[in-house]
Amino acid sequence: MLGPGFGRETEAGLGLWLSGPDGSYGPNPRAFGHDGFGGSCGLADPEAGIAMGYVMNRMGPHIADDPRKMALVEAVYSAR
Repeated sequence: MLGPGFGRETEAGLGLWLSGPDGSYGPNPRAFGHDGFGGSCGLADPEAGIAMGYVMNRMGPHIADDPRKMALVEAVYSAR
């Protein structure tokens, strides 16, 4: 859908993106979420009991997998 904006293949389900093998929403490939332009995101992993939303006060250049989001996802899963 967004073509070169992602720079890789993506998987979608029920209007949300699936984490898949790239771990966009954590290590569980069945976790899901949605990124917003600039770095915002929301995600959930029901199997791990994790849900997270992130909005920022400074837009970034990424459509998906903003480094700030990915650092937060890693920190949340590490804290379990």
